[in-house]
Amino acid sequence: MSFDKLLRAMVADEVAQALRPVHAALAELRGHNGIITRLASALGQPIKRGPGVAPVKRVRECAIIDCGKPARSKGYCNNHYQKLRMLTRSRRLPSDWVPDAEPGSVKNIALPRGRAGAKGK
Repeated sequence: MSFDKLLRAMVADEVAQALRPVHAALAELRGHNGIITRLASALGQPIKRGPGVAPVKRVRECAIIDCGKPARSKGYCNNHYQKLRMLTRSRRLPSDWVPDAEPGSVKNIALPRGRAGAKGK
């Protein structure tokens, strides 16, 4: 027997010895399967196992008219949420820009660019 085969056999024995309690616990759980099934039938409903099927998540669209992007926070997409924050900070928030507005219900506003946008600061 070569040294390699001897070493592999020793490692395999050590791993098998370490995994014996795990195998015993799994065998015990398999034995309780009949008990779980009888308990479920006595309760009148099946017992769910594992994560199952995840619920379908409804994608909500942005509150801005004709945006169409998925809403991320407070009913607005990423870009429009940042605009909402900036308008709130600068106290220029229009009355229809409310948190959790219905999708496609808020009119977008065009903000001035460059030096015209910096006047309010």
